[in-house]
Amino acid sequence: MLKVDNLSFSYTVYESTSNRVLFDNVSFECRENENILILGRPEKGKSTLSMILSGLTPKYNDGNLTGSVTYDSLSCEEALERMNIFSLVPQNATDFIITSTVEEEVVFPMQSLCLDREEMKKRLDEALSFWGLNRYRNISTSELSGGEKRRLMLATSDVVYSKYNILDEAFDDLDVSYRKKLSDRLKERKRATVVFASHYLNCFDSVFDKVYILDGTLALADNSSIEEFSKIEHVVFENKLSSDELIVKNLTFTHPHRSVLEEEPFKIKVDNFSLKRGEVITLRGLNGSGKSTFSSILCGLYEKDSGEIIYRSKSLKKKELSRIVGYMFQNPDFQIFLPTAYDELAFALDYLKLSSKEKERRVTELLKLFRLNGDDVASLMSYGERKRLQCAIYYSLNRPFYILDELDSALDYEESIRLIKLLSANGAGILLITHDEAFADAITNHGYYIENGVMYAN
Repeated sequence: MLKVDNLSFSYTVYESTSNRVLFDNVSFECRENENILILGRPEKGKSTLSMILSGLTPKYNDGNLTGSVTYDSLSCEEALERMNIFSLVPQNATDFIITSTVEEEVVFPMQSLCLDREEMKKRLDEALSFWGLNRYRNISTSELSGGEKRRLMLATSDVVYSKYNILDEAFDDLDVSYRKKLSDRLKERKRATVVFASHYLNCFDSVFDKVYILDGTLALADNSSIEEFSKIEHVVFENKLSSDELIVKNLTFTHPHRSVLEEEPFKIKVDNFSLKRGEVITLRGLNGSGKSTFSSILCGLYEKDSGEIIYRSKSLKKKELSRIVGYMFQNPDFQIFLPTAYDELAFALDYLKLSSKEKERRVTELLKLFRLNGDDVASLMSYGERKRLQCAIYYSLNRPFYILDELDSALDYEESIRLIKLLSANGAGILLITHDEAFADAITNHGYYIENGVMYAN
């Protein structure tokens, strides 16, 4: 049995970080083959609690921890040493991928367990097949999409055959087919599982034995409080549509896998696409279908093979696209690189060549608007806070168009909608990439769908 007894945690206070007392007196038990769901709003401590259960905090992230965590009467430290007692699927998969290829990543924990070659091959083949990663086994992990990296983490967890499984927002980044596969896997109850989540509650029917809500402390959830997490109403954007329009015609692009020359290159084909200023539309598609690749072309990161991208009757080149389309990456850590939130925002404003006083005023305004603390060290901010920092940076750049790639993966509905409204308030056109059908339908009834690199009007 996993037993958590009177757990309290606060992060260590540094000169440049705010004091964060996350939770007090958290207690629960997870018995053999039992599934437990812990719901919580962003920044309430779900990821921190998952790291404590995994023995990674405060060992690698300084903090003040009281209470105890035991697995079958073993301390968390003892269970961590044994490796196959529990496994973790983290919220940010990129932080935990350590090898060069998909196959190596899945094999690595089995090598550490000293499994024989035949057993390793059996488990490897089963996991890659179940999570749709067979064709990627020799491809560099850096070339995987966000959803494919999530599936890689799930495959790596599967092969350990651990008794307890900890899943931190594991349904995020997965398309609808793999969310169902994960839900069905949990229903098999082959091991005890603790799932941390903030949305996708429609995937959880008949999956969990107990549901808790984490908000300062841990309490059993009733039906009304659970429904609050899935509640979303249709959003009306009162933006005036402009005649200015970003148009894509007959675009093609070939994206070879750089790490495997013999692998068939991935191709993008977009006959027609348009986004008006002031408009909010969605782009949906399965994991690895080409959503992020298309976005990289649209913002000028990749050079198209053929076709046109037109704005104000002019066919644009890569450099020109980078000035009118802001692309908020799926993973905020690929775009945040300076020590503090203040530093990031000040750097973004440098191109405007403002006076020191005016820059200070604007940074202060941005921090308030996006609910950030300027002194916070970026690397210690929560995943949701780093998403908000991304939004603040792009808001300061005042681009005519924004691509928001999986904005909702670390934020609740209310905060995601607030940020979209902020970014579109000045007349920007928004292309929202999401796997959440309920969220997409509440935002707009217009958008596009991409399948195997081919785009269709939705």
